[in-house]
Parts: sequence; structure tokens; C-alpha cells
Amino acid sequence: MRDAAMPKLVDVIFLDIDGVLLPFGGGARIGDRQQHNELTRHTEGCIFPDRTMEALTTLLTRLNASGEEATNDDASSSLSSYHAKLVLSSTWRARPEFVEDILSSFRAYAIARGREDATVLRVWKSHSDSFFDVTDPNYHATRHEEILNWVWTKANNAREEYIVRSWIALDDEDLVNVEGRVLPEAIKHAVKTESSVGLTLTEVCLGVRLIETQIREFHLMKRKI
Repeated sequence: MRDAAMPKLVDVIFLDIDGVLLPFGGGARIGDRQQHNELTRHTEGCIFPDRTMEALTTLLTRLNASGEEATNDDASSSLSSYHAKLVLSSTWRARPEFVEDILSSFRAYAIARGREDATVLRVWKSHSDSFFDVTDPNYHATRHEEILNWVWTKANNAREEYIVRSWIALDDEDLVNVEGRVLPEAIKHAVKTESSVGLTLTEVCLGVRLIETQIREFHLMKRKI
């Protein structure tokens, strides 16, 4: 009963769409037809290229594994508390029909790939019907400030059911160098993609490292309290 009353710890992925899941502006750089077909291959019903969806699936899989390892070191926590959560930070969040386009694409991809690999269905099960949350569509600022507003709001709400243990932001915008300012606190959270390429395994590896570092820091501080 005591554990059930405790806030759940979550690892958050702030997800941009354009330039992350949906590359743009790279037509002039595409080489031969075979390369073009590989870069633009889609699963039926999914508006995002398979390669960016595969990268995001890998990220979710690896973060869930990292969370489970941390749980094994913390007997007071519930295993289900540690699965990664997607928070939509893209401008698409302002249009409900756009949000549904994203979710229907997630479902189409998960179902199609799940026929070949059941783990894909399990990974996407908690992400295909709704986002964990979206950043405030009425809060208009830089992307960095919009994300921090969400994090700070959650951190300062004593009635919140969740504690953000770690977070990263997948975005093609530079979240570290913003409007002529360097924001060093963003370095441990920002995962920048190339707009014309989108999310790749390179960014996935960086995201996993950033999350795992934050997880270690969180539990180290927890032990000191």
C-alpha cells in the first residue's frame, strides 16, 4: 500500500515531429533511386519513414531496459513506474487532427512490424493511443522555454502523480544556443537531429547516454537524502 501511494518516476522524451520523425528539405542531397527508396520507405498507414520510426522504437526499447535495471537497484520502486513516456513538444500539438495523425501512424507501424517481431507491439503498447502529455499549446516562447515550462510545472506541483526522473528533447532546433545565448543546462537534455535526415541511431545513442546519466544522478541524490 505504501508503494501505491508514492509518485511514479518517469523518464520523459520530448518529441518534435518535423525534422525528427518527418525529415524535410533534403531532396537535393538524395543520391540514386535505391538510396532514395531506402530513405523514404514507409509502412502503410504511417506518415513517417520506417528509418525514423525504427530509431524511435530502438530508443524506447533501450530506455525501458535502462529503467528496469535502475528498478532492480531500488527495491522501493515499482517496475511499471520506469517506462519511458512521450510528451509531444512539436507545433503539431496545437491541432487535434494532427495529433491523431501521429498516433494513427504509431499504431499502423506497431501493428505491421508486430507481425514480424512481437516486441515492437509491446514497446508501442503504451504510446499508440495517446501521448503521456503535450507541452502547453497556449504557452508561446522558444522551444527550450516551452519544454522547461512543462518540467518546472510538474516539479512544482505537490499533487502531481509523477516525478520526472530524467528527460531528453528530440528536436531539430538548437536548444543549447538560443537567441544568441548559450544555455548550458540544456546540454544534458538536448538531442539535436539534422532536419533533412531526422532521427538516427547516432541520436538514439546520445539520448540513451543522457538519460542514463540523469538516472544515476537522481538515485545518487536520493540515497543522500
